[in-house]
Amino acid sequence: MTTDAPARPVGAAGPPSRALLIALVVGAALAGLMAVVQPLLGVALAVAILIATLLRATPVPRLGRALVALAAVAAIAGPNLAAPAVPWLFGFRILIVLLGLGVVAYLLMDGRLIVPAQVSRPAALLGAWIVWSALSIGWASAPLQALRWTTLLAMGAGLAVGIGLLCRTRRRAVILLVFLGSIFVLACLIAMAEIATGFHLSTSRAAGRLGRFGASSLFGNENNFATYLALTLPFFLVLPAVYRDVRLRALGLGGGALTLVLALTTGSKSALLAVGLVIVGLLVLLGADRQRRGRLVAGGAVAALAVVLVVPSILGGGIVPLPERTVTKLDFGILAAQVETQSGSGGVRASLLDEGLRLVATSDGLGVGAGNAETEVVALANFPGVGNLHNWWLEVLVTGGLVGFALYVAFFVVVLRGAARAGRRAGGPFVRYLGLASALAMVGWIAGSLGPSTAIAFAPMWVTFGLAMGAMALASGESESA
Repeated sequence: MTTDAPARPVGAAGPPSRALLIALVVGAALAGLMAVVQPLLGVALAVAILIATLLRATPVPRLGRALVALAAVAAIAGPNLAAPAVPWLFGFRILIVLLGLGVVAYLLMDGRLIVPAQVSRPAALLGAWIVWSALSIGWASAPLQALRWTTLLAMGAGLAVGIGLLCRTRRRAVILLVFLGSIFVLACLIAMAEIATGFHLSTSRAAGRLGRFGASSLFGNENNFATYLALTLPFFLVLPAVYRDVRLRALGLGGGALTLVLALTTGSKSALLAVGLVIVGLLVLLGADRQRRGRLVAGGAVAALAVVLVVPSILGGGIVPLPERTVTKLDFGILAAQVETQSGSGGVRASLLDEGLRLVATSDGLGVGAGNAETEVVALANFPGVGNLHNWWLEVLVTGGLVGFALYVAFFVVVLRGAARAGRRAGGPFVRYLGLASALAMVGWIAGSLGPSTAIAFAPMWVTFGLAMGAMALASGESESA
C-alpha cells in the first residue's frame, strides 16, 4: 500500500537537488571569471548567489514582502545606492526587477497572489496607463526616450502596487512605516549637515560648488527634497489628531516642526503650497467626520501651530530665521510679476505651460509620446530656455495626451477617495491614521508635483500612492471581518 507524499508549499525548502548543486557550482565559476574582468560585478554576482543560497529556506511570499520593503527604502535613497562604475544601476532598480521576476516565477509555480478589490481597481488603471504609454512609443519622435519613460512608469507602478499589497495587515504596514521613518531620519540628518557645513552628497547638483546652497539631502536638488518633506508632513501632523498617546503626539509635533523647518530652508514655493493644502485638507477631512468631531480640536491646534511657525518666517521674521535669498524665493508676488513680464522662472514656467498645451493640440490630443516632452520642447522655434516642463500634470498630458491624462486622473481620484474614506470610516486608529495621512499627502501632491523637474522617477510619489492603497486594503479587511 502506497500513500502520496504531502505536497510541499510553493517556496518551501527541501533537500538540495543535484540541479541546484550544479547551478551553484556554475554560478560560482561565472562569478570568478567575471571578477577577473569586472571585479565589482563579479563580487556582486557572488554576493547574490550567497544570498540566494541562504534564503532558499525562506517562503517565497515572505521573501517578496521583504523585497517590497527594501525596494521602498532603496527608492527613496535613489542614485546614492549606485555603484561608482555603473551610476545608472542603483539599488532600487535591481530590487524592483528582482521583485518583478520573482512574482512571475511564483505565479508560474502555481503560487497564489491575493489582490484585494480595493487594490486591483487602481492597479488596473495603472496597468492601462502603462499599456497606453507603451503604445505611444510607436509615434514618439525619440523611441528610446519613450521606452525609458515607460519602463520607469512600470517600475514606479510596481512599487506602488507592491506596497499596497504589503500593507494588507497592520503588522506589515507598521514595519514598513518604521523602515520609511528610518530613511526619513537619515535624510534629515544629511540635510542638517548640509545646512551647517555646506557639504553636499556627490549626487547633489550643488556638490563641489562654492557657496552655501539649500539642502538637497538624498534627492539631488532642493525642490525634490522639499516635495519629499511636504509628502511626509501629513504622517506627523495626523498623529496628534488620531492618537491620545502622549508619546505619539510628541512625535507628531516634533517631527512635523522639523519637517516644516527643513522645507522652509529649501525656499520651494511648490512645497509651501503643498503644506498649505495639507493644513486646509486636515481641517476639512476632520470636520467632515461627524462621528469624531473631537479630533477637529486637536487638528485645529496642530494647524494653528504650523501656521504660526511658517507664516512669520516667510515674511522675514518668526522663530525660524531665513536668509534674505530664501525669503525672496518664497515671495509669490515676485513670481506673479515674473509671469506678467515673461521674465525669470515665472516667465519660463508660463511659456512652458503655453508650449505644452500647444503640443497637445498639434498632436490631436494623442500626446507627443512617453518621455518625449523635453525632446519636443527643445526643438521648438521659441525654445523657452528650459526643456523640462517642471509640471507633472502637464507632463502627463503632453506625453500621454488626453487618454494618458484621463487614466492618471482616474487613478488619482480613486486612490484619494479610497484613502480619505478609510481615514473617516475605519474602526481601528491605525487604519484611520494611515488613510488620513496618505490622503492628505496626495492632496499636497496636487501642488507639490509642480516642484520636481519630472516625477516619473520620483520615488516619494509612488510610495505615497502605495501607502494610500494599503490604507484602502486595511479598511477593506476590517469591514470583511466585522
